[in-house]
Amino acid sequence: MKRLLLLAVVGTAFHCGRSYEDLLQHGSELRKGQKWAEAKKELFAAAEKKQTPEVYKELGNVFLLGEQNLSEAEGYYRKALALDPNYINAEFNMAVISMKKYELTLDDKGKGEAALLEEANNWFKKVYAQNPNFGVGIEEMAKYHYYRRDYKQALETVQKAISVDNRNANAYSIAGQVYFSGLKDYKQAFENFELARSLNNKDADVVYFLWATSEKLKKSQDAAQFKTRYEQMLKKEGLTAEQARERVKRLENQLKG
Repeated sequence: MKRLLLLAVVGTAFHCGRSYEDLLQHGSELRKGQKWAEAKKELFAAAEKKQTPEVYKELGNVFLLGEQNLSEAEGYYRKALALDPNYINAEFNMAVISMKKYELTLDDKGKGEAALLEEANNWFKKVYAQNPNFGVGIEEMAKYHYYRRDYKQALETVQKAISVDNRNANAYSIAGQVYFSGLKDYKQAFENFELARSLNNKDADVVYFLWATSEKLKKSQDAAQFKTRYEQMLKKEGLTAEQARERVKRLENQLKG
């Protein structure tokens, strides 16, 4: 017990001896390296020393990207905006939060709660009113156009994102979805989903779309392999074997329909 208490005291002293700037920088680096728990500790320690838009934005990113906790993430972005109402990074991330909330409301026909989509658009407008050339995460704006069924604008926007960063797996995935669902160009869709998977092989949605696109292209062997892989990934994400089979069967029926 004494040893545990001593360790706690040493840990506190370690943080106390470091500057806000050092804690923020290290916490941000840990967040970028996807070391979420360590990043959170560093950033909380930084916030204890100084409350700034930057540290609250970084904490929001940890909860959004690391824990998929939208309400906590939104709370920290709003704290950042309370300190700086024009903090462009927090505004953009609020748009991302609205988009993710919209996605949670999507039905089997791909329609969601329109108010959330409009909320995302309002945040995007604030961002691009400040900086028309804001390029960070521009693929999220492409997603907005995609959900509005404006496929031409979605494709133009996501291609801009790829020109900014040609290793952006999410941008290739969105491009694939535009080609697949909007333009019905299954060859281009498959190529973009393959590029997305080559950059991030842990995205189950990309594997699903590779399965779906292979079915459209009549590539039966590829479709079977991607279907099996998708079911395996669902189980790794926490679904039981039965739940994974049921979801795959439901999606298979939709693809056939």
